[in-house]
Amino acid sequence: MNPENITIAVTCFSRRKYVRQAVASALNQTVPVRVMVVEDCSPDPESGEELKEQFGSRIQYVRNPRRRGVFDNWNACLESCQTEWLSILHDDDLLTPVFVAEMVKLAGQAPGLDLYFGMTSFINADGEPIPGPALPPVTGPWTKITLTDIIFGTPFAFPGQLFRVSAVKSVGGFCANSYYCGDWQMWAKLIARTGAAQTREVVAVNRLHDTPERATSRVYRKGRTIPDSLVQHKRVLALLPPSDRLKLDRVEYLRHYLVPVRFLLRHGDSLSPRLLRYHAGTLLLSPAPHWRYAVFQQLTRLGGARFVKLMSKIWNRAHGRKSGDA
Repeated sequence: MNPENITIAVTCFSRRKYVRQAVASALNQTVPVRVMVVEDCSPDPESGEELKEQFGSRIQYVRNPRRRGVFDNWNACLESCQTEWLSILHDDDLLTPVFVAEMVKLAGQAPGLDLYFGMTSFINADGEPIPGPALPPVTGPWTKITLTDIIFGTPFAFPGQLFRVSAVKSVGGFCANSYYCGDWQMWAKLIARTGAAQTREVVAVNRLHDTPERATSRVYRKGRTIPDSLVQHKRVLALLPPSDRLKLDRVEYLRHYLVPVRFLLRHGDSLSPRLLRYHAGTLLLSPAPHWRYAVFQQLTRLGGARFVKLMSKIWNRAHGRKSGDA
């Protein structure tokens, strides 16, 4: 691996507020690499013109002729990439200046892999540092990652990954119609091939904000987070070698991803009947972390999905909110 064989692709869609910061972070590397911006047929074409005007020949600009969606836009990045290695950066996230240097260093320490990544810090919508999800620490300078490390989810946040383009293409590219777990699905496939390596250095910054256009926010509000994650959990189990093969234990899975009562109160009234029944049933399997949760479980056991919907209506009315509001 060398810098001449690395590209950073910034994917964007109508987030003019953040995209220039993202592009600047890709360009502001201690070890410069190619940078391209892949715009997913945004209804705001002037944003692209501003980027070309500001960064000029320092970036390659690509605009999809049609809307492809989050993960198929990642495939558009693959199609336009002219180097062996690629890192994808969303338009609201950032890379630290040492990202490329740390990836090259990590590849030297753990050669022959298809996926390298580092630690991530978190900021809010205004760019202020905030606590993020608890990620497993890397005790040494770096660690090897296997499939058993990602059974219940990726132990690393997005962005900050660098992957071999030919390896991704060999397993069919990113799932174009993935609703939520397209990155987890691909990292699992790459790890199944050669494993992965993670440095303990912070190489990326993830922006956590609950805006309507953010894909993860839409997935959460529609009640797709747990069912989609459970499907990917099954896929990871299927990739394990026969000697390590584990059976699906839904209760054990829910110890990691129990159904939040607050989610049901806030969004239960706007869920489809099918997803409402799914969440009500899954709630009953979740290990209760405290007595209030256990009480809500027992009432749901008696009243079923109708009880959850009624409580959601009451809760939203009490808080002056309408069904489906962000």
